[in-house]
Parts: sequence; structure tokens; C-alpha cells
Amino acid sequence: MNHARLKPVAQRTLSDEVTERLHNAIREGALPPGTRLVEQEIAEFLAVSRIPVREAIQRLVEEGLVRKTPRRGAYVYLPSPHEIEEISSLRVVLERFVIERVMARWLPEYETALRRIVAEMRRAAEQGNVQQVHEQDYRFHYALWGFADHSIMLEVVSSMRARINRFLYEATSALSPDELTSHVDDHDKLIEIFKTCDVTAAQAEITKHILGAKQRILTYCQLMPVDA
Repeated sequence: MNHARLKPVAQRTLSDEVTERLHNAIREGALPPGTRLVEQEIAEFLAVSRIPVREAIQRLVEEGLVRKTPRRGAYVYLPSPHEIEEISSLRVVLERFVIERVMARWLPEYETALRRIVAEMRRAAEQGNVQQVHEQDYRFHYALWGFADHSIMLEVVSSMRARINRFLYEATSALSPDELTSHVDDHDKLIEIFKTCDVTAAQAEITKHILGAKQRILTYCQLMPVDA
């Protein structure tokens, strides 16, 4: 028997399972924004100990879906429109700076690397695999940040993206198949502009790209139920 095409089975832990359950509950509205996540209650409901629940909640905190405060504890978090606007406006400034540096350093191998990522993104879109589309989207931007060769900027822009990453994924998952294809096409368009080394045009296109992502997130957040 040829085992070459077989992939190892991922080992899932209890915290993985709890994280997935909480993700689904938040996404489906069973745990709307504002809901307190009490470790003991969740552990009893899922028939597990508090340890995997604690680990799962911490993962959600790192993803931006949950926030912890001294008085309220952990609760499902939804960024306000104002916060999304602030994050997006700062991303525009940072990404335009990235483009300026990338254009000054543009090499043919950059196009090759980006085309490869977009090809993976397109395959995922054709298969309806939104998670993979989202991951390749992140790889595309991370590659650009790396081409800019500025370690402090890389740290800051990565942090900005991380704060809205989960909401960006959820918003992308709501796109229709045609909209998902158009989203992939936008990345090919960016590469075509990068090749011209026209900094002004490239900065204008990356600004449009980020503001489009902001609008998707705002639309998604407006549709989420909020716990009174």
C-alpha cells in the first residue's frame, strides 16, 4: 500500500475541543458579545475540568474574541465601530509605509513568492475553504511586511492585524463564492501594480484593500447579536 498521500492525524487536546466549542457558540450567537465566560460553569456544562476551559479562554483572548478585565473577568468581546476605524486607519498608514519600502526594494522573486500564495488562495476559494483563504491572505500580507525589511514595523503591523484577525475571518466567511473569488482577484491586482513600481498607485490600491476589509468587519459586527 502506498502511504505517500496519507497525512498524519492531528492530535487534539481537550483545550482544542473546548476552544472549538466556544468558537462555534460565539459565531452562532449562542454566546453573544458581552457574555461573561465563567470557567466553572463552562467546565460543568462540557463535563471537563477547569484547566482546558482556562486554556481555551486564553486562546480566545489572544485571538481577540474574548477580553479580560479585573472586575468583569473574561467576556465575549466585540470591538466598537470607533475601535475598528482606529485600527484600520493606523493599518492604512503602516501598510502605505510598507509599500513605499517594498517598491524601493522590489525584486522578481517577490512576485514569484506572492503569485504562489495567491495561487493557493485561489485553489482554496474554488474549494470553498474559507479558513485556507484567510490563512493565505495573512501569508500574503506577512510576506509584504517581510519584504519591507523593517523589524519594528513588522511587529507593530502584525499586532494591528491580530486585533481584528478573527473578525476578519468571520467577515470573509460570510462572502458569497463570487465575492470570495473577487477577494482573491484583488491580490492579483495588487501584484500587477507592485510590478510597475508606481508607489502612488500601489499605496492607493493597498488603502482601498484595507478599507474594504474594514467595511466587511463593520458589516459583520453589526449583524452580531449583543447581550443586553
